[in-house]
Parts: sequence; structure tokens; C-alpha cells
Amino acid sequence: MPLLVHLNQELLAMAKVVSPISAKVEVVGKLKDGDYGPYRSVLFLDQSQPEGSEAAKIWKSLSDEETKPLRKGVIVQLIPAGSDKNGNVKHNIVLLDTQNTSPPTASASTTPPAIPQRPDAPPLWTDDQKRQLSAAVCDHADLFRFCLETVKGKINDLADHRDHRAIATTVYLQVLRQEPTAAITPENALKSQE
Repeated sequence: MPLLVHLNQELLAMAKVVSPISAKVEVVGKLKDGDYGPYRSVLFLDQSQPEGSEAAKIWKSLSDEETKPLRKGVIVQLIPAGSDKNGNVKHNIVLLDTQNTSPPTASASTTPPAIPQRPDAPPLWTDDQKRQLSAAVCDHADLFRFCLETVKGKINDLADHRDHRAIATTVYLQVLRQEPTAAITPENALKSQE
């Protein structure tokens, strides 16, 4: 298999892995004791899947602290962040629906004081812009990690890890410069080799 086709197939698989998932919290279970301490089982429903399908269900075991902002109906973004020792995808959880996240007993005293802003300073980022930036940073970090791991696997005869990092950086930048539809599909890769 030509190297370009193989890399494009890996990029396709990687694109599926790093794509954030918009999900709704369906169930936050009771606190249970586990081998690694107390946890709660949380059921997220992938909003891109058909309602009621098994493919829409994403179960996570989260600490009590991690589940505090989660309530039924809250919309979150699950951002892939590698995998655990069993090969299950781990996710960073970003709250998208902040209206339903505060506990019903929250008081005004728990709200942090506003940060004063100079009158001539540019406006601060909105919460939505911060979430988008956070998701983009996670996507880029996952893409670079994929490039580095691929380079290490393909070019393992280089002794110095700095060489791997330099080559992975070049591959990463080249991928970013490609038009998404032209760079990723195997059909386009075959056409470019003719």
C-alpha cells in the first residue's frame, strides 16, 4: 500500500477519534465504592445518533467532584483525550449548557467577584468563544500527538527523539495546510500519485 494512501487512511481514522461529541446528560447515578475510590456512573446521549439507539449511549465512571456540575438534561461536549489501558476512549467534558448546571441551592455568595476591566481594554472572550478555543486546542493537541506517534512508528531508526518531534511538527503543519477534502480521502491520494 503506498505510504500516502496509508497516511490518509490513518488521518481519516484519527479525524473520527478527535471529533468532539455533543451529548446530553441522561443519568447521574448514585455514589458507589470502586477499586479506585468512590465514583458515579453517568450516561451521556450522543446527540448525533438516532434517539434511543445503543450507539447514542456513552457511559462514564466519574468522581463525585466531576459529577457536581452535571444534571439530567445538561448539554456537554465530550472531547476525546486518548484512551485508557483497556482501549476505551477517554473524554474531557466541557459544559455547553450553563443554565442547568448550577445546583438548585446555589446562593449569590458563591458567585466569584467580577474581574474589573480597564476601559480601554479589548472585550474579554465570551464563554462560547472560550469553549470553542478549548475544543480547538484539544483537537490540535490530539492531532500533533497522532503525528508524533505515527512518525515514531514509521521512522523508528532515528535515535534522537528530537528528530521525531521535528518531523512530526513538519507533518502536522503540512496536514493543517491541506484542504480537508483533498487531503483526507484515499481517492484523492490515489489521484495525486498518478
